[in-house]
Amino acid sequence: MSEYWENTGFYWQPLGGNNIDQISGHSYQYTNIVLNSRKKLQQTTIIVDIGKFDNHQALGVANSSAAVPDIRHLLGREFVTAEAVFLTHSHPDHLNGIPHYLKAGYKLPPLYGGKYTQMILTDLYEQFGISKFQQPPFHIINDGDILKIDSLEVEVLASSHTCFDSFGFIIKSDFGTVYHTGDMKIDSSTYFRKPTNIKRIKERANEIDCVVADFYGIYDDGFAIKEVDTFKKLVSLIQKSKKDKIFIPVYPTHPEMYIIAFLAALKVKKNVVFFGNPDFYSYLKRIIDYGVSFTDLARNRIKVIYTHDRDEIAALDNNYAVIGTYNHVSLAFDANSFDSFGIVTAKTFFNPLKGQFNSHNIKFITVDEEPVLQGFGHGFLGDYEYLNSLLEHPVFIPTHCPLFMIDNFSELAECIGINLCPFTPVNNEIYRIEHKQVTPIQKNPSVWLAVCYNAGYAYFTEVRQKPTSGEGFLKRTVSARRCKSKFKIFLHLRQKQKGKTNEADQSEKKL
Repeated sequence: MSEYWENTGFYWQPLGGNNIDQISGHSYQYTNIVLNSRKKLQQTTIIVDIGKFDNHQALGVANSSAAVPDIRHLLGREFVTAEAVFLTHSHPDHLNGIPHYLKAGYKLPPLYGGKYTQMILTDLYEQFGISKFQQPPFHIINDGDILKIDSLEVEVLASSHTCFDSFGFIIKSDFGTVYHTGDMKIDSSTYFRKPTNIKRIKERANEIDCVVADFYGIYDDGFAIKEVDTFKKLVSLIQKSKKDKIFIPVYPTHPEMYIIAFLAALKVKKNVVFFGNPDFYSYLKRIIDYGVSFTDLARNRIKVIYTHDRDEIAALDNNYAVIGTYNHVSLAFDANSFDSFGIVTAKTFFNPLKGQFNSHNIKFITVDEEPVLQGFGHGFLGDYEYLNSLLEHPVFIPTHCPLFMIDNFSELAECIGINLCPFTPVNNEIYRIEHKQVTPIQKNPSVWLAVCYNAGYAYFTEVRQKPTSGEGFLKRTVSARRCKSKFKIFLHLRQKQKGKTNEADQSEKKL
Protein backbone atom coordinates (compact mmCIF):
# COMPACT_ATOMS: atom_id res chain seq x y z
CA MET A 1 0.00 0.00 0.00
CA SER A 2 1.39 3.42 -0.92
CA GLU A 3 1.79 6.14 1.69
CA TYR A 4 -0.60 9.07 1.49
CA TRP A 5 2.16 11.51 0.60
CA GLU A 6 2.72 9.65 -2.67
CA ASN A 7 -0.58 11.03 -4.02
CA THR A 8 -1.90 14.53 -4.56
CA GLY A 9 -4.62 15.63 -2.17
CA PHE A 10 -5.57 17.57 0.95
CA TYR A 11 -5.02 15.60 4.17
CA TRP A 12 -6.03 16.17 7.79
CA GLN A 13 -4.68 14.43 10.86
CA PRO A 14 -5.80 15.02 14.46
CA LEU A 15 -2.66 14.65 16.58
CA GLY A 16 -4.12 15.46 19.97
CA GLY A 17 -7.67 16.78 19.69
CA ASN A 18 -9.64 13.54 19.37
CA ASN A 19 -8.88 11.73 22.61
CA ILE A 20 -10.71 8.76 24.12
CA ASP A 21 -12.12 10.67 27.07
CA GLN A 22 -10.10 13.84 27.68
CA ILE A 23 -10.30 17.39 26.36
CA SER A 24 -6.68 18.55 26.14
CA GLY A 25 -3.43 18.32 24.20
CA HIS A 26 -4.85 19.77 20.98
CA SER A 27 -2.88 19.67 17.75
CA TYR A 28 -3.87 19.15 14.11
CA GLN A 29 -1.98 18.62 10.86
CA TYR A 30 -3.07 19.89 7.44
CA THR A 31 -1.05 18.70 4.44
CA ASN A 32 -1.66 19.74 0.84
CA ILE A 33 0.14 17.78 -1.92
CA VAL A 34 0.11 19.12 -5.46
CA LEU A 35 2.02 18.70 -8.71
CA ASN A 36 4.38 21.59 -9.27
CA SER A 37 5.32 23.13 -12.62
CA ARG A 38 7.84 20.31 -13.18
CA LYS A 39 5.12 17.69 -12.58
CA LYS A 40 6.71 16.64 -9.29
CA LEU A 41 4.87 16.22 -5.98
CA GLN A 42 5.20 19.20 -3.67
CA GLN A 43 3.82 19.26 -0.12
CA THR A 44 2.72 22.08 2.13
CA THR A 45 2.06 21.24 5.77
CA ILE A 46 0.85 23.42 8.62
CA ILE A 47 0.16 22.51 12.23
CA VAL A 48 -2.69 24.12 14.15
CA ASP A 49 -1.85 24.31 17.89
CA ILE A 50 0.61 22.33 19.99
CA GLY A 51 -1.03 21.86 23.38
CA LYS A 52 -0.23 19.83 26.44
CA PHE A 53 -2.18 16.84 27.74
CA ASP A 54 -3.44 17.68 31.22
CA ASN A 55 -3.63 14.23 32.78
CA HIS A 56 -0.08 13.06 32.12
CA GLN A 57 0.15 11.19 35.46
CA ALA A 58 -2.47 8.70 34.26
CA LEU A 59 -0.19 7.60 31.41
CA GLY A 60 1.92 5.76 33.97
CA VAL A 61 5.39 7.19 33.23
CA ALA A 62 7.33 7.73 36.45
CA ASN A 63 8.41 11.33 37.19
CA SER A 64 6.65 12.75 34.15
CA SER A 65 6.15 16.52 34.12
CA ALA A 66 3.74 16.77 31.20
CA ALA A 67 2.54 14.99 28.06
CA VAL A 68 2.34 16.35 24.51
CA PRO A 69 0.95 15.21 21.14
CA ASP A 70 3.44 13.49 18.85
CA ILE A 71 4.44 15.87 16.04
CA ARG A 72 8.00 14.57 15.68
CA HIS A 73 7.34 13.22 12.18
CA LEU A 74 6.60 16.78 11.02
CA LEU A 75 9.78 18.34 12.42
CA GLY A 76 12.46 16.37 10.61
CA ARG A 77 13.66 16.30 7.03
CA GLU A 78 11.04 13.89 5.71
CA PHE A 79 8.90 14.73 2.67
CA VAL A 80 6.05 15.89 4.96
CA THR A 81 7.57 18.67 7.04
CA ALA A 82 5.65 21.46 8.76
CA GLU A 83 6.28 24.94 7.41
CA ALA A 84 4.23 26.85 9.97
CA VAL A 85 2.36 26.49 13.26
CA PHE A 86 -0.89 28.46 13.59
CA LEU A 87 -2.02 29.09 17.16
CA THR A 88 -5.74 29.52 17.84
CA HIS A 89 -5.27 31.02 21.31
CA SER A 90 -3.21 31.11 24.50
CA HIS A 91 -4.71 28.35 26.66
CA PRO A 92 -2.32 25.62 27.88
CA ASP A 93 -4.19 22.79 26.12
CA HIS A 94 -3.47 24.53 22.80
CA LEU A 95 -0.12 26.26 23.45
CA ASN A 96 1.94 24.72 26.24
CA GLY A 97 3.41 21.83 24.26
CA ILE A 98 5.75 24.30 22.55
CA PRO A 99 8.29 24.81 25.38
CA HIS A 100 8.56 21.04 25.96
CA TYR A 101 9.50 20.44 22.31
CA LEU A 102 12.07 23.23 22.48
CA LYS A 103 13.53 21.83 25.71
CA ALA A 104 13.81 18.44 23.98
CA GLY A 105 16.01 20.04 21.33
CA TYR A 106 13.52 20.23 18.47
CA LYS A 107 13.44 23.18 16.11
CA LEU A 108 9.92 24.41 15.39
CA PRO A 109 8.81 26.21 12.23
CA PRO A 110 7.61 29.84 12.42
CA LEU A 111 4.64 30.47 14.73
CA TYR A 112 1.58 32.55 13.81
CA GLY A 113 -0.65 33.81 16.61
CA GLY A 114 -2.21 36.83 18.29
CA LYS A 115 -0.46 39.48 20.37
CA TYR A 116 -1.82 38.10 23.64
CA THR A 117 -0.78 34.55 22.68
CA GLN A 118 2.75 35.84 22.06
CA MET A 119 2.75 37.50 25.50
CA ILE A 120 1.76 34.25 27.24
CA LEU A 121 4.32 32.29 25.20
CA THR A 122 7.04 34.79 26.18
CA ASP A 123 6.20 34.09 29.83
CA LEU A 124 6.52 30.36 29.15
CA TYR A 125 9.93 30.87 27.53
CA GLU A 126 11.10 32.71 30.63
CA GLN A 127 9.63 30.07 32.94
CA PHE A 128 11.38 27.23 31.05
CA GLY A 129 14.63 29.11 30.52
CA ILE A 130 14.41 29.05 26.71
CA SER A 131 16.93 31.43 25.19
CA LYS A 132 16.23 33.80 22.31
CA PHE A 133 18.15 31.73 19.76
CA GLN A 134 16.03 28.64 20.62
CA GLN A 135 12.74 30.46 20.08
CA PRO A 136 11.09 30.05 16.67
CA PRO A 137 10.10 33.24 14.80
CA PHE A 138 6.69 34.58 15.87
CA HIS A 139 4.40 36.44 13.46
CA ILE A 140 1.51 38.38 15.00
CA ILE A 141 -1.77 37.85 13.15
CA ASN A 142 -5.13 39.62 13.34
CA ASP A 143 -8.73 39.06 12.31
CA GLY A 144 -9.01 39.37 8.53
CA ASP A 145 -5.39 38.55 7.69
CA ILE A 146 -4.91 36.25 4.70
CA LEU A 147 -1.60 34.40 4.52
CA LYS A 148 -0.16 32.26 1.75
CA ILE A 149 1.89 29.26 2.90
CA ASP A 150 3.02 27.77 -0.43
CA SER A 151 -0.03 25.92 -1.84
CA LEU A 152 -2.27 26.67 1.17
CA GLU A 153 -4.15 29.89 1.89
CA VAL A 154 -5.04 30.66 5.52
CA GLU A 155 -7.51 33.37 6.52
CA VAL A 156 -7.64 34.44 10.17
CA LEU A 157 -11.09 34.84 11.78
CA ALA A 158 -11.79 36.23 15.25
CA SER A 159 -13.50 33.76 17.60
CA SER A 160 -15.44 34.45 20.79
CA HIS A 161 -13.64 32.62 23.57
CA THR A 162 -12.39 33.32 27.09
CA CYS A 163 -9.15 35.12 26.21
CA PHE A 164 -7.85 37.84 23.92
CA ASP A 165 -6.84 37.08 20.34
CA SER A 166 -8.69 33.81 19.94
CA PHE A 167 -8.90 32.76 16.29
CA GLY A 168 -10.32 30.28 13.86
CA PHE A 169 -8.83 29.69 10.41
CA ILE A 170 -10.27 29.17 6.93
CA ILE A 171 -7.73 26.88 5.27
CA LYS A 172 -8.04 26.69 1.49
CA SER A 173 -6.47 24.22 -0.93
CA ASP A 174 -7.34 23.29 -4.51
CA PHE A 175 -9.00 20.14 -3.16
CA GLY A 176 -11.27 21.75 -0.57
CA THR A 177 -11.72 24.48 2.03
CA VAL A 178 -11.89 23.89 5.78
CA TYR A 179 -13.11 26.21 8.52
CA HIS A 180 -11.12 25.24 11.62
CA THR A 181 -13.18 26.93 14.34
CA GLY A 182 -10.71 26.86 17.23
CA ASP A 183 -12.46 27.25 20.59
CA MET A 184 -15.55 29.17 19.55
CA LYS A 185 -19.04 30.33 20.48
CA ILE A 186 -21.43 32.68 18.66
CA ASP A 187 -21.81 35.21 21.55
CA SER A 188 -21.15 38.77 20.36
CA SER A 189 -21.30 40.38 23.83
CA THR A 190 -17.55 40.02 24.37
CA TYR A 191 -15.63 42.60 26.39
CA PHE A 192 -12.47 44.28 25.00
CA ARG A 193 -12.06 41.84 22.13
CA LYS A 194 -13.66 40.89 18.83
CA PRO A 195 -16.52 38.36 18.66
CA THR A 196 -16.65 35.47 16.19
CA ASN A 197 -16.49 36.95 12.68
CA ILE A 198 -19.92 35.79 11.51
CA LYS A 199 -19.94 38.39 8.71
CA ARG A 200 -16.91 36.80 7.05
CA ILE A 201 -18.23 33.27 7.59
CA LYS A 202 -21.40 34.29 5.70
CA GLU A 203 -19.33 35.83 2.89
CA ARG A 204 -17.36 32.61 2.40
CA ALA A 205 -20.22 30.20 3.14
CA ASN A 206 -20.39 28.76 -0.38
CA GLU A 207 -16.65 27.92 -0.30
CA ILE A 208 -16.51 26.09 3.03
CA ASP A 209 -16.65 22.34 2.47
CA CYS A 210 -15.79 21.10 5.98
CA VAL A 211 -15.88 22.47 9.51
CA VAL A 212 -13.30 21.09 11.92
CA ALA A 213 -15.37 22.00 14.94
CA ASP A 214 -14.86 22.57 18.65
CA PHE A 215 -17.63 20.29 19.92
CA TYR A 216 -16.78 20.55 23.61
CA GLY A 217 -20.06 22.26 24.55
CA ILE A 218 -22.61 20.53 22.34
CA TYR A 219 -24.00 18.46 25.22
CA ASP A 220 -25.79 21.66 26.37
CA ASP A 221 -28.82 22.81 24.39
CA GLY A 222 -29.45 26.33 23.13
CA PHE A 223 -26.77 28.98 22.72
CA ALA A 224 -23.68 29.34 24.88
CA ILE A 225 -24.03 31.64 27.87
CA LYS A 226 -23.55 35.28 26.92
CA GLU A 227 -20.91 37.24 28.76
CA VAL A 228 -23.35 40.12 29.23
CA ASP A 229 -25.67 37.72 31.07
CA THR A 230 -22.82 36.65 33.37
CA PHE A 231 -22.15 40.34 34.06
CA LYS A 232 -25.82 41.04 34.86
CA LYS A 233 -26.00 38.03 37.18
CA LEU A 234 -22.90 39.16 39.11
CA VAL A 235 -24.38 42.64 39.53
CA SER A 236 -27.70 41.19 40.71
CA LEU A 237 -26.10 38.84 43.24
CA ILE A 238 -23.86 41.55 44.68
CA GLN A 239 -26.83 43.86 45.10
CA LYS A 240 -29.09 41.19 46.62
CA SER A 241 -26.43 40.06 49.09
CA LYS A 242 -26.38 43.49 50.78
CA LYS A 243 -22.89 42.63 52.04
CA ASP A 244 -19.89 44.93 52.23
CA LYS A 245 -17.24 42.41 51.19
CA ILE A 246 -17.75 40.30 48.08
CA PHE A 247 -15.38 37.44 47.21
CA ILE A 248 -15.27 36.57 43.50
CA PRO A 249 -12.69 33.89 42.65
CA VAL A 250 -12.01 33.58 38.91
CA TYR A 251 -10.36 30.90 36.78
CA PRO A 252 -6.73 31.93 36.17
CA THR A 253 -6.43 31.56 32.39
CA HIS A 254 -9.75 33.27 31.54
CA PRO A 255 -9.16 37.05 31.31
CA GLU A 256 -12.79 37.71 30.44
CA MET A 257 -13.86 36.76 33.98
CA TYR A 258 -11.32 39.14 35.53
CA ILE A 259 -12.85 41.91 33.42
CA ILE A 260 -16.52 40.94 33.86
CA ALA A 261 -16.08 40.70 37.65
CA PHE A 262 -14.33 44.08 37.68
CA LEU A 263 -17.07 45.73 35.59
CA ALA A 264 -19.74 44.26 37.89
CA ALA A 265 -17.95 45.70 40.95
CA LEU A 266 -17.65 49.04 39.15
CA LYS A 267 -21.36 49.01 38.33
CA VAL A 268 -22.32 48.67 42.00
CA LYS A 269 -19.49 50.99 43.13
CA LYS A 270 -17.51 48.39 45.04
CA ASN A 271 -13.79 49.02 45.38
CA VAL A 272 -11.67 46.20 43.93
CA VAL A 273 -8.86 44.17 45.48
CA PHE A 274 -7.00 41.95 43.02
CA PHE A 275 -5.70 39.08 45.14
CA GLY A 276 -4.20 35.70 44.33
CA ASN A 277 -1.17 33.53 43.84
CA PRO A 278 1.82 34.38 41.58
CA ASP A 279 0.10 32.64 38.64
CA PHE A 280 -2.88 34.96 39.02
CA TYR A 281 -0.72 38.09 39.15
CA SER A 282 1.16 36.92 36.06
CA TYR A 283 -2.07 36.70 34.04
CA LEU A 284 -3.31 39.98 35.54
CA LYS A 285 -0.10 41.71 34.43
CA ARG A 286 -0.56 40.34 30.91
CA ILE A 287 -4.12 41.75 30.79
CA ILE A 288 -2.82 45.17 31.83
CA ASP A 289 0.15 44.97 29.44
CA TYR A 290 -2.29 44.07 26.67
CA GLY A 291 -3.93 47.46 27.18
CA VAL A 292 -6.73 47.05 29.73
CA SER A 293 -6.19 49.66 32.45
CA PHE A 294 -8.42 48.95 35.45
CA THR A 295 -7.39 52.26 36.99
CA ASP A 296 -8.54 54.17 33.90
CA LEU A 297 -11.79 52.19 33.82
CA ALA A 298 -12.42 53.09 37.48
CA ARG A 299 -12.27 56.84 36.69
CA ASN A 300 -12.03 57.68 40.38
CA ARG A 301 -15.46 56.09 40.99
CA ILE A 302 -13.83 53.24 42.89
CA LYS A 303 -10.37 52.45 44.21
CA VAL A 304 -8.35 49.58 42.74
CA ILE A 305 -5.49 47.92 44.64
CA TYR A 306 -3.24 45.05 43.64
CA THR A 307 -1.91 43.87 47.00
CA HIS A 308 -3.45 42.53 50.20
CA ASP A 309 -1.76 44.99 52.51
CA ARG A 310 -3.97 45.33 55.59
CA ASP A 311 -3.63 49.11 55.78
CA GLU A 312 -4.60 49.58 52.13
CA ILE A 313 -7.57 47.27 52.55
CA ALA A 314 -8.67 49.03 55.75
CA ALA A 315 -8.72 52.31 53.81
CA LEU A 316 -11.44 50.85 51.57
CA ASP A 317 -13.97 51.20 54.44
CA ASN A 318 -15.05 47.54 54.19
CA ASN A 319 -16.63 48.20 50.79
CA TYR A 320 -14.89 46.05 48.21
CA ALA A 321 -14.88 43.02 45.95
CA VAL A 322 -11.95 40.60 46.05
CA ILE A 323 -11.22 39.27 42.56
CA GLY A 324 -8.58 36.59 42.06
CA THR A 325 -7.47 32.98 42.33
CA TYR A 326 -7.45 31.88 45.94
CA ASN A 327 -8.61 28.90 47.95
CA HIS A 328 -8.81 30.61 51.32
CA VAL A 329 -10.36 33.69 52.90
CA SER A 330 -7.32 35.67 53.99
CA LEU A 331 -7.14 37.21 57.46
CA ALA A 332 -6.26 40.44 55.65
CA PHE A 333 -9.96 40.79 54.86
CA ASP A 334 -11.35 39.98 58.33
CA ALA A 335 -14.10 38.04 56.58
CA ASN A 336 -17.13 37.02 58.61
CA SER A 337 -20.75 35.98 58.17
CA PHE A 338 -22.10 39.46 58.89
CA ASP A 339 -20.38 41.44 56.16
CA SER A 340 -19.13 38.92 53.55
CA PHE A 341 -20.59 37.00 50.60
CA GLY A 342 -18.96 34.65 48.08
CA ILE A 343 -19.65 34.14 44.37
CA VAL A 344 -17.72 31.11 43.05
CA THR A 345 -17.33 31.26 39.25
CA ALA A 346 -15.62 27.92 38.52
CA LYS A 347 -17.11 24.46 39.01
CA THR A 348 -14.36 22.46 40.74
CA PHE A 349 -11.28 24.69 40.83
CA PHE A 350 -12.25 26.42 44.07
CA ASN A 351 -13.56 23.48 46.11
CA PRO A 352 -11.20 24.25 49.07
CA LEU A 353 -12.54 27.81 49.13
CA LYS A 354 -16.05 26.50 49.70
CA GLY A 355 -14.77 24.83 52.85
CA GLN A 356 -13.25 28.13 53.95
CA PHE A 357 -16.56 29.89 53.45
CA ASN A 358 -18.37 27.20 55.44
CA SER A 359 -15.86 27.37 58.31
CA HIS A 360 -16.47 31.13 58.56
CA ASN A 361 -20.26 30.70 58.15
CA ILE A 362 -20.10 32.94 55.08
CA LYS A 363 -22.95 32.48 52.61
CA PHE A 364 -21.91 31.85 49.02
CA ILE A 365 -23.34 30.81 45.69
CA THR A 366 -21.75 28.61 43.02
CA VAL A 367 -22.23 27.66 39.38
CA ASP A 368 -24.24 24.65 40.56
CA GLU A 369 -27.03 27.04 41.61
CA GLU A 370 -26.36 29.65 38.90
CA PRO A 371 -24.66 28.11 35.82
CA VAL A 372 -24.55 31.51 34.11
CA LEU A 373 -21.82 32.53 36.58
CA GLN A 374 -19.22 30.36 34.90
CA GLY A 375 -19.70 31.90 31.50
CA PHE A 376 -18.59 29.67 28.66
CA GLY A 377 -16.01 29.80 25.92
CA HIS A 378 -17.38 26.98 23.77
CA GLY A 379 -20.44 26.77 21.57
CA PHE A 380 -23.49 24.85 22.74
CA LEU A 381 -25.65 22.79 20.40
CA GLY A 382 -27.58 25.91 19.34
CA ASP A 383 -24.37 27.67 18.29
CA TYR A 384 -23.57 24.85 15.87
CA GLU A 385 -27.14 24.61 14.58
CA TYR A 386 -26.85 28.32 13.79
CA LEU A 387 -23.41 27.93 12.18
CA ASN A 388 -24.80 25.06 10.10
CA SER A 389 -27.67 27.29 8.94
CA LEU A 390 -25.17 29.90 7.68
CA LEU A 391 -23.19 27.41 5.61
CA GLU A 392 -24.16 25.25 2.64
CA HIS A 393 -24.32 21.74 4.10
CA PRO A 394 -20.66 21.36 5.05
CA VAL A 395 -19.27 18.19 6.59
CA PHE A 396 -18.70 18.69 10.31
CA ILE A 397 -15.59 16.97 11.66
CA PRO A 398 -15.82 16.98 15.49
CA THR A 399 -12.79 17.69 17.69
CA HIS A 400 -12.07 18.99 21.18
CA CYS A 401 -14.36 16.44 22.81
CA PRO A 402 -14.11 12.83 23.98
CA LEU A 403 -14.77 10.17 21.36
CA PHE A 404 -17.90 8.91 23.14
CA MET A 405 -19.50 12.32 22.64
CA ILE A 406 -19.09 12.05 18.86
CA ASP A 407 -20.41 8.46 18.87
CA ASN A 408 -23.53 9.50 20.80
CA PHE A 409 -24.16 12.63 18.70
CA SER A 410 -24.64 11.00 15.29
CA GLU A 411 -28.41 10.27 15.51
CA LEU A 412 -29.18 13.76 16.82
CA ALA A 413 -26.97 15.33 14.12
CA GLU A 414 -28.94 13.57 11.40
CA CYS A 415 -32.23 14.75 12.90
CA ILE A 416 -31.20 18.42 12.98
CA GLY A 417 -29.57 18.38 9.54
CA ILE A 418 -25.93 18.57 10.57
CA ASN A 419 -23.88 16.61 8.05
CA LEU A 420 -21.58 14.79 10.46
CA CYS A 421 -18.69 12.82 8.99
CA PRO A 422 -19.72 9.14 9.00
CA PHE A 423 -16.98 8.01 11.38
CA THR A 424 -15.46 9.12 14.67
CA PRO A 425 -12.07 10.74 14.02
CA VAL A 426 -9.35 9.33 16.28
CA ASN A 427 -5.94 10.81 17.09
CA ASN A 428 -3.19 10.05 14.54
CA GLU A 429 -5.49 8.62 11.89
CA ILE A 430 -5.16 10.37 8.52
CA TYR A 431 -8.10 11.58 6.43
CA ARG A 432 -8.35 12.83 2.86
CA ILE A 433 -10.55 15.89 2.26
CA GLU A 434 -11.92 16.32 -1.25
CA HIS A 435 -14.47 19.10 -1.15
CA LYS A 436 -17.35 17.55 0.87
CA GLN A 437 -15.93 14.05 0.98
CA VAL A 438 -13.89 13.09 4.06
CA THR A 439 -12.30 9.66 3.79
CA PRO A 440 -10.14 7.81 6.33
CA ILE A 441 -7.06 6.54 4.49
CA GLN A 442 -4.50 5.49 7.09
CA LYS A 443 -4.77 4.08 10.61
CA ASN A 444 -1.95 4.83 13.03
CA PRO A 445 -1.71 4.08 16.75
CA SER A 446 -2.86 6.94 18.98
CA VAL A 447 0.01 7.98 21.22
CA TRP A 448 1.11 10.64 23.68
CA LEU A 449 4.64 11.64 24.53
CA ALA A 450 5.18 11.72 28.29
CA VAL A 451 7.78 14.38 29.16
CA CYS A 452 10.45 13.81 31.80
CA TYR A 453 13.23 16.26 32.70
CA ASN A 454 16.85 15.53 33.53
CA ALA A 455 19.54 18.21 33.93
CA GLY A 456 17.26 20.78 32.30
CA TYR A 457 16.56 18.73 29.16
CA ALA A 458 13.23 17.16 28.18
CA TYR A 459 13.02 13.48 27.22
CA PHE A 460 9.99 11.89 25.56
CA THR A 461 8.48 8.47 26.26
CA GLU A 462 5.91 7.22 23.77
CA VAL A 463 2.71 5.94 25.43
CA ARG A 464 -0.37 4.50 23.71
CA GLN A 465 -3.53 6.50 24.24
CA LYS A 466 -5.84 4.95 26.84
CA PRO A 467 -8.83 5.93 28.98
CA THR A 468 -7.67 8.27 31.73
CA SER A 469 -10.70 10.28 32.89
CA GLY A 470 -10.97 8.41 36.20
CA GLU A 471 -8.10 10.57 37.40
CA GLY A 472 -9.03 13.73 35.52
CA PHE A 473 -11.64 16.46 35.74
CA LEU A 474 -13.74 15.12 32.87
CA LYS A 475 -15.42 12.38 34.91
CA ARG A 476 -16.82 15.08 37.18
CA THR A 477 -18.27 17.14 34.34
CA VAL A 478 -19.56 14.88 31.57
CA SER A 479 -19.66 11.11 31.32
CA ALA A 480 -20.62 8.86 28.40
CA ARG A 481 -23.89 7.90 30.13
CA ARG A 482 -24.84 11.49 30.94
CA CYS A 483 -23.94 12.58 27.42
CA LYS A 484 -26.05 9.82 25.84
CA SER A 485 -29.00 10.68 28.06
CA LYS A 486 -28.84 14.38 27.16
CA PHE A 487 -28.68 13.72 23.43
CA LYS A 488 -31.72 11.44 23.69
CA ILE A 489 -33.66 14.25 25.36
CA PHE A 490 -32.58 16.74 22.68
CA LEU A 491 -33.50 14.22 19.96
CA HIS A 492 -36.96 13.77 21.44
CA LEU A 493 -37.49 17.55 21.58
CA ARG A 494 -36.36 18.06 17.98
CA GLN A 495 -38.55 15.19 16.73
CA LYS A 496 -41.49 16.67 18.58
CA GLN A 497 -40.82 20.09 17.03
CA LYS A 498 -40.55 18.51 13.58
CA GLY A 499 -43.88 16.72 14.11
CA LYS A 500 -45.62 19.98 15.00
CA THR A 501 -44.08 21.72 11.99
CA ASN A 502 -45.23 18.93 9.66
CA GLU A 503 -48.75 19.06 11.11
CA ALA A 504 -48.86 22.82 10.59
CA ASP A 505 -47.66 22.45 6.99
CA GLN A 506 -50.30 19.82 6.24
CA SER A 507 -53.04 21.99 7.78
CA GLU A 508 -51.90 24.93 5.67
CA LYS A 509 -51.99 22.82 2.51
CA LYS A 510 -55.59 21.72 3.27
CA LEU A 511 -56.63 25.33 3.72
